[in-house]
Amino acid sequence: MSGQVAMDFLSVLLLLLACSAANPTTKAVSSKAWLVENSVEYSQIIFNPAKNNFLGLGSNPHVFDVIDVSSGKPTASLRFALPLPGQMLAVEPDGGLVAVAHNSYVSFIVLGATVPYMNTYTVPIVETSGMVVVNRTVCIFPGYGQWTNVVCVSHDGTFERCPYNIYGGALAFLHPNRKWVYSPDTGLSPQSVNKFMVNSTCVGRLWENPNFGDYYYGRHWWFSYDGSRAFLDNGMTLTASDDQKTDMEVHGYFNASTGNNPHIWFSQASNDQYYVAGLKPDTSDITLYTWPYLMPTQTLPFPVPDDPKATNPQPLQVHYANDGRLYTVGKYGQGGDIWGLGYIEFN
Repeated sequence: MSGQVAMDFLSVLLLLLACSAANPTTKAVSSKAWLVENSVEYSQIIFNPAKNNFLGLGSNPHVFDVIDVSSGKPTASLRFALPLPGQMLAVEPDGGLVAVAHNSYVSFIVLGATVPYMNTYTVPIVETSGMVVVNRTVCIFPGYGQWTNVVCVSHDGTFERCPYNIYGGALAFLHPNRKWVYSPDTGLSPQSVNKFMVNSTCVGRLWENPNFGDYYYGRHWWFSYDGSRAFLDNGMTLTASDDQKTDMEVHGYFNASTGNNPHIWFSQASNDQYYVAGLKPDTSDITLYTWPYLMPTQTLPFPVPDDPKATNPQPLQVHYANDGRLYTVGKYGQGGDIWGLGYIEFN
């Protein structure tokens, strides 16, 4: 009997510990937001976490901008006029090399140089559906084609067609270890995912996901800070592993997230791994989830600029940064064509 009592006590103790870990103390916050200078129409804005700034791809005029996080204004000395309309923008994890894909060209913008500069080279890809920059090289996934090749271009302009044939329209997401690229296809049914290994000049296919045809793998992937899990925009979480037997296993779904109620953005804090921030469509709230239990613990309002033009907020992105803030990206206005940035500070 005493043994049974001890076991019951241990079970209760473990339950209490799990509950306390899953419900960290709610944090007080303050926030600020502003509209991005609208003399440029941006088709894409991405966060550059290594440099704590935003990068903008302008469609009218065709420019590349580095946008200051504290003002929403482009840095004049880092604006580059692009030779052609840009299709997609990506940045190397160290933040010093940016690639812009064009129709049959790619531009490299070297922000890490003493005097930043841009070079443009021809490439055998007309339309880009996915792109990663790693090891001073950009790997471009073609937007169409029955069976085609990933093309990797070095920052000196030399390129290589990678050997494995893919179906055009595949996406590309670089793992935090900078060695793997996960590539969900979008042109095949049922949908699958190929995993590639980054080598010195190209990407080589490792394997396909183990559940071919069983799931929809979405259009946006993010990874946990430690790289052990992938977050998908449909709420699914997958394992990320160097073992084919355990890689891309379904780890479950975020609480209250289903295929009919997806997320549109995730980010995990590097200095506070308790929290993962999730942003859902058709809402003006940011949800903080505990790690690793992924239970909702706090809801925060999406920061909106104190500006009469900041109507009809459309939350788009959330980004934890090394300075401890959670940065936000949204669009505003009747036509949803005014970009806005903001941040949430945890006090």
